[in-house]
Amino acid sequence: MKIAKAFVQLRLVSMALVLILLVAACGPAPLGTSWAAVTLVGNDQNILLSFNNQTILVNPSDGSAVKLLNADGEIRLDDQGNPRIWKVTGSDAQTLFFSNPIVEDEETLIIGSYNQKFFRVDVPTARIENPEGVAIEGYTGHMVANLVADENQIYVGLSNHDLVALDRTDFSVRWTFPTEHGVWSAPLLLDGVLYFTSLDHNLYAVDAATGDSVWRFDLEGAALATPVYHDGRLYVGSFARKIFVISLSGEKLYEYQTVDWVWGSPTIVDDTLYAADLGGNVYAVYINDGINERWRAKVSEKAIRPSPLVVDNTVIVASSDQKVYWLSADNGFTNFSRELTSPVFSDLLLIDANETLGITQPMVVVSTMSPAEMLVAFTVEQGERRWVHALQ
Repeated sequence: MKIAKAFVQLRLVSMALVLILLVAACGPAPLGTSWAAVTLVGNDQNILLSFNNQTILVNPSDGSAVKLLNADGEIRLDDQGNPRIWKVTGSDAQTLFFSNPIVEDEETLIIGSYNQKFFRVDVPTARIENPEGVAIEGYTGHMVANLVADENQIYVGLSNHDLVALDRTDFSVRWTFPTEHGVWSAPLLLDGVLYFTSLDHNLYAVDAATGDSVWRFDLEGAALATPVYHDGRLYVGSFARKIFVISLSGEKLYEYQTVDWVWGSPTIVDDTLYAADLGGNVYAVYINDGINERWRAKVSEKAIRPSPLVVDNTVIVASSDQKVYWLSADNGFTNFSRELTSPVFSDLLLIDANETLGITQPMVVVSTMSPAEMLVAFTVEQGERRWVHALQ
């Protein structure tokens, strides 16, 4: 049966972000999630973890929270003599962090909160410089999408509708581009044009300087991920159970049919696109001459939301069935899997080997929905569990 209509509503319940997919006809089971935003920062590959009311810096070598240092390079201590860690905490129940911060420079981060406020953080001290935050004036809804910025502006998708451009200095609104429903992922900024998806079924191209429309493309279903650029083309999946290949002028070049809804962005390595869907299927598709299926594999009985991570000849995916899977890039066969205690919805991180940091081989870092396993690191080659970061 076809999906007559799909829309998404955002609610705050018990200090957690709950995503509720409402389906008008047949489709996958509703999905309720609350997950962390994770990204790597700096040459040391430190992990910036944002979840609920905390943003924490985590050491990739052992999963410990990064210690704060004084000007002499010594660890700062609290009143009880315990080491101070790099952590920023929201000031109230509405100041929650569900998107990756922007690195302003080596000394400053910009963090956006669920309640549409922006905070500048002094990196050496993990101190919020403007504790009250600066709100986006005149807008309703919430902010769950990752932020994108250029030299002058920050681009913010809002959960109910619209993409907004803010002045990077004072966070005043420069322009607004209207959408009929929410924008839940970061736009792709490419040569002065923003490409972004919306729950209103459209992929938009917008002039980043002015907010003027360049074109829009109907994705035939809600879309919640950032499009991927490769070799002059855009690749994006949607809840129409399709992956589209679109030119930079907004023309559909090809489409590929999937079994179920596609939430995450595809991953492209060389001439192959890798993607996953909410039915637990993983796909490998050649894209160098049209779009031709290489293989597809039923990996999990539950949703795979994160983008696949491809390392050498291995495809790694994580599912809401509380498992991480290692697949052969040649044929999609599952080589092995590893158990977790909670579902995975956050994107995966690759930590490169680094002798200076004591990281002897590459690792994949997975973020679960459980504070007890907020981050888990496995070796890429054998899936050995190296460390766990738990929220205190």
